[in-house]
Parts: sequence; C-alpha cells; structure tokens
Amino acid sequence: MAEPDPDRRYRLSDTERDEALGNLRVAFEEGRLDTEEHERRMDAALRAVNNTDLLPLFEDLPRRLVPSAVTGPEPVGPAPAVPETRGGEGSRAAEARTASGEVDWREEYRRDVTRGERGNGANIAGLAGWGGFLLLIWGTPAFMSGSVSAITVFLGFFCLLVLGPLAGQLIAQRNRRLRDNPPGQLGGS
Repeated sequence: MAEPDPDRRYRLSDTERDEALGNLRVAFEEGRLDTEEHERRMDAALRAVNNTDLLPLFEDLPRRLVPSAVTGPEPVGPAPAVPETRGGEGSRAAEARTASGEVDWREEYRRDVTRGERGNGANIAGLAGWGGFLLLIWGTPAFMSGSVSAITVFLGFFCLLVLGPLAGQLIAQRNRRLRDNPPGQLGGS
C-alpha cells in the first residue's frame, strides 16, 4: 500500500476515525483479525492523530477495507461561486440542480447548514409529537379528573415544554423569511 503524499498528511476527524474503526470491525467479523489483534488495532486507531498513523493498521488488509483517510480523499478544488438569491426555498432548490436537472438535496442541505438555516432551534414535528404525547398521557387524565389544580399544572407544563419552543421556532422562521425576503422586495428577484 502506497503511503499518502507528504502534502496529504492531515489530522484525522472523528468521522474518519469512526470509518477506520468500522473497517477494522468488518475485518474482525470476516475472520481476518483475531480478538487480540483487533483490540490492539482498535486502540491504535483511537489514538491516531494523523491519517498516516492509520497506515500500519491496514497494510495487510484488503484494499476495500482501507479507510478514505489512508487512501486519500479525492482532491477538492475551491467551491464554485454561487450568487446569493432571495427567492426563498424554491430558489435554493433551483441553485442546487445537477446537470441532469434533478435537485441535489445534499448540496441544498450543505448550503442551508452553512447559512445556519438547519439544525438550529426546535423541530416542529417533534414538538407536535411531544405535545400529543403529553396531552394523551398527562392532559387527558387531568381533564377527566376535573381538578382545577391538575389542569392548571398540566397547562403550565404544556406551555413551558411545547408551546414556548414552538412559538420561538415559528418566530425564528418568520425572521429568517423576512431576512431573506425584505418587505419592499417584490418577487424575490
């Protein structure tokens, strides 16, 4: 196995280390490593700092088990410049179209994450599920009992755990829409 070029030496990410651990597990499951050797290589993979630290762990294993950190990822050039549009969700999908005309959802997701539009705030569907669960398990018995204090406590927690985050998420979405489409702008062009 050829060693990566010196300029290809870099510090491992958690994802690359996890890939190496997974490939070692596959080699163990296939019977290519005994238990002691597997544990030794797993420890070495966990202690690996650079991609070259993984080289000796995969030298005697089939090429398909060698992680991309050792074989070297495909060279990546600078990202193409994409003009910022203000057309909302539809225009982002249009920006992420591939040569065949299909939407590249990975590219669209990457753009949303770099803009900070995904992964921040509460998941509205999750809040709806959580609210339904609370209503079924806690709210129904509280309302059926007719006790004012039980109903008040349930409604207080329901507002705190469900309606508060939901309102915050809806306000954040509204603010993002207003930021992307200022009120004086017509048609998003």
